Amino acid sequence: MLLAGTLIGLLALPYLVGAVARVVRRQCELIAEQRRPAAASLVPIEKVGADLRRLRAQLEARENRPGLAGKGMRMGAVRTAYVQVLTLACQRLEVAPPKTGPHWHTPLAEIYRVEAQLRERGLDVRQPRLTGSRAA
Repeated sequence: MLLAGTLIGLLALPYLVGAVARVVRRQCELIAEQRRPAAASLVPIEKVGADLRRLRAQLEARENRPGLAGKGMRMGAVRTAYVQVLTLACQRLEVAPPKTGPHWHTPLAEIYRVEAQLRERGLDVRQPRLTGSRAA
């Protein structure tokens, strides 16, 4: 009886290994699918540009505002959002995305490099300057 059970187990082993491999592969595909950016190509580049200008203006305003409680944390959150939208713009305009350093920190030099390359492709992330709006 023990021999028959062992024989059946050995014959079923390749099937069980294959089934486990299929389940693991499917789970990995589901995880990868969840991590993919959701329909990046559906967002118009004009909206991406507007988001970049808005976030960059928020960064500049926070950097220049003295004495805010939790300034570093807020700056980090806005900078992270800015880099994410910057990466989306890079994907859309076929520019190398910003390289992140340790702990997901993106050096300013890398951000400036990407901004310059996007500007060359026609997407300026800086707020437009109003000229002649002040009376002398």
